[in-house]
Amino acid sequence: MDLEKVVCDCLGITNGMIKDAVDAGASTLEEVQEKTEAGTVCGACNEDIQHLVDFFVKERDN
Repeated sequence: MDLEKVVCDCLGITNGMIKDAVDAGASTLEEVQEKTEAGTVCGACNEDIQHLVDFFVKERDN
């Protein structure tokens, strides 16, 4: 996975920034939004962010 790829165009949030939020303890979309503000402007990327959160939480917890 390209951790430099931008997932939230509105705020320039990358896959890596989502991973960092999960690694720091976030486990839900809402917790990631609190830490990064990703998906809080237009919301178009929320589904993509949710998939990333699910992926990184599973990776973290294994």
